[in-house]
Amino acid sequence: MSSDLPNLDWLREDPFFKKHFPFKGIKEHLKFNSDEVDQYVENALREANMNSALKSRNNSKLQYEHVDTHNILITKIRIPKGVHPENIWVQLNRTQIRIHGLSDEDESEIITLPSPIISDQSKATFKQRSLQLKMPKMSSGRFKDIPIRFL
Repeated sequence: MSSDLPNLDWLREDPFFKKHFPFKGIKEHLKFNSDEVDQYVENALREANMNSALKSRNNSKLQYEHVDTHNILITKIRIPKGVHPENIWVQLNRTQIRIHGLSDEDESEIITLPSPIISDQSKATFKQRSLQLKMPKMSSGRFKDIPIRFL
């Protein structure tokens, strides 16, 4: 028997399957077309890059992206041309970023964060029309032992 797979006859005879193995032609299912695999990987990478590209979300005029790591949330915001960086100020709460000074009107832009952050420990930097905020994420909380009082 010259087969790449081990003998699978015992599966067909197993009482659990009542002599009807659900995977007919298992050898055919294990063969992969390398061109299809390459195409799948290219599409997955292209889609991942498109999702992480700077884009305007909600009704915001700003282009931004979030990079969500295990402990830190990084938000990169593209500041439009004509806005002087020293006129910008940022406010944070657990779930939002509010940016002031983007226009002559007294309006602000709000960006909703994908996870809650610790605003007191956050830092912002501005470089080449890009505002970057590094914000530590709130932990989901550790489990704590609670004593049980037996009555």
